[in-house]
Order: sequence, then structure tokens, then C-alpha cells
Amino acid sequence: MSGNFRKTVFITGASSGIGKIASLYLCEKGYKVIGSSRKLGRLEALATEANKTRERFFPIELDINLKNGEPGCIEEVLPTLIDQHNSIDVLVNNAGYGLWGPLESISVSEMEDQFKTNVFAPFRLSKLLISNMRERGYGRIINISSVAGWVATPFNGAYASSKFALEAQTEALRMELWPFGVTVSSIQPGLFDTDFQSNMVQGMDAESEELPYKNLINRYRRKHKKWRKVIHDPIRIAKLIERIIESDRPRLRYPIGFEARAGILGSKIFPERIYQWMISRTSM
Repeated sequence: MSGNFRKTVFITGASSGIGKIASLYLCEKGYKVIGSSRKLGRLEALATEANKTRERFFPIELDINLKNGEPGCIEEVLPTLIDQHNSIDVLVNNAGYGLWGPLESISVSEMEDQFKTNVFAPFRLSKLLISNMRERGYGRIINISSVAGWVATPFNGAYASSKFALEAQTEALRMELWPFGVTVSSIQPGLFDTDFQSNMVQGMDAESEELPYKNLINRYRRKHKKWRKVIHDPIRIAKLIERIIESDRPRLRYPIGFEARAGILGSKIFPERIYQWMISRTSM
């Protein structure tokens, strides 16, 4: 499908975290990887490492939040990419961030920005690649979601809302596209060693003295530090992406990390009140 490469994979948010590790791993495994970042300079080190023996990583500058019609927007960049590389076999919607704080403290504009990145950008990217994949009778769309797309926790409501929406988008799109040879899947990571926590955006009023959450937030932070002990190596996600790409029948959802699987399973088997109590006790 992609010349001398196994397949052509487009990964957003490739400059760090899961995107960077997946890009390097897939390059090593013989894929052509197009990786995007808001700033091209952030991809220089990755490109140098990936292309030591052969050109297999192709960096591109792309701000997924630019509006349609603005220079460098998704709608301008994607058709050019398809022409340059003949086709894109796999789209990995990885770019995203977490907005943190009590929902009461989150402004409408902050919530809109959260959805713009985590929900609307994957929608726009997928929309532009679907017809090309459908024409060839093959395609993989992989959305990097989160266990928060199934289980919401205190002070992560904005982020969880966006991931719940991404899960719904994934499920509907999967049913619409499977008759054409295009599959859509989501990966739901738990706690992994990436830059996600350090890059998390705190709502401007998250710790406002006018709101009554100070003591609960302090308790949340103390308990959250303990969860760092169970953090996982993100290379597991890179390997899972490869498995999904090569699978003849990829599943809809892939929770990864025992805390992710336990959280999702618990939400299914425990009564609502008991489960809510358990989440509250472990998070704040």
C-alpha cells in the first residue's frame, strides 16, 4: 500500500509522549510515519533519531485548532499530505490535553477549547481521510482516548466530557465505515509515563477562594501522588497501535493498564452508589 513501507501512518501530537514513542516504534517496524506538531522545531530530534539509517519519519507542522480557512489549517494540510504520500493508511488521533478543575470553576471558553482539541480535531481529520480510505477499501482510524472516556472522576469532568464524546464519535463512525473496509478503534489508557500530567491545563478559577473545593482538592492531590506508583511504560501503547493496524478485525475499544480495565469493569458490575463511593474514596 505504501511503496517499500508496510503502511503509511499519520500521527498527531508526535513531538512528545505517546505520539513520539509510537512514531519511533512504528518507524523501527518498517512503517512510514508522518508526525505532526504545532511547531516543526519540536520534531527535529525525533526526525534525526528515526531517520538515522533511512528516511521513514516525515515531520509536518500542523495546528489542529486552526479554523477552516486559516493558513495551515487541517482542511488545507491534509489534502496536500494525501497527494504527497499517495495515501494515508492509518490515522492516529493522538494530540490532546486535559483541562483540570471543578466543573463549576470551568468557563465556557475553556470547555470549548477542550472540545476543540479533543473532539472536533479528530472529527475533522477523520472526515478528510475517510473518502480516500473508502476508495481503497482499507483504512484504520485509531483514537487515543482514555479510561476517562468511560469513567469520570472528580475535577476531571471537562477532560472526561471530551473523551466520552470521542468514544461516542468512535463508536458511531465504526458502524458507518466497517462495510467499506475501514475500521475505527479507541485506545483507553490508564496511568502511563508521558507528559500528560505536566501538560495538563488547570482552569483559571479552579482554586478560587470563592468556591468551596479547597480541602477536597488538597485531598485529591495527596491521593493522586500514590497512584503514580502504578504508572506504565508507554511503549505498550505503541505496540498496541501496531496490533490494531495489523489486525484483520480490530476491536472497538482497547483499555490498557490494569487500573483502566479495573475501572471500566467496576463501572459495569457494581451498583451505581457503591461504585460512586469507591471512585470518590480513591480520588479525594
